[in-house]
Amino acid sequence: MVTLEKLQEHIAKSKSQLAEEVKKAENPSLSLDVRKKKKKVRRLTRKAGKMIYTAKKAEEKKKSKKSLKEAS
Repeated sequence: MVTLEKLQEHIAKSKSQLAEEVKKAENPSLSLDVRKKKKKVRRLTRKAGKMIYTAKKAEEKKKSKKSLKEAS
């Protein structure tokens, strides 16, 4: 499984590749390569967001269990 740090590196690399493709393309909105790079960046950012969300939820769940035990 990919770690969040590696995923952030991939996102940064993909964003730089996207910027290069936009500069190369005559019409970026119609270029297939630009659309592919945009799709890759969006997919990777969603994946990173999901990883962050699940980590936060796991921490909240642990905290709620601890607070329930202390209240008892």
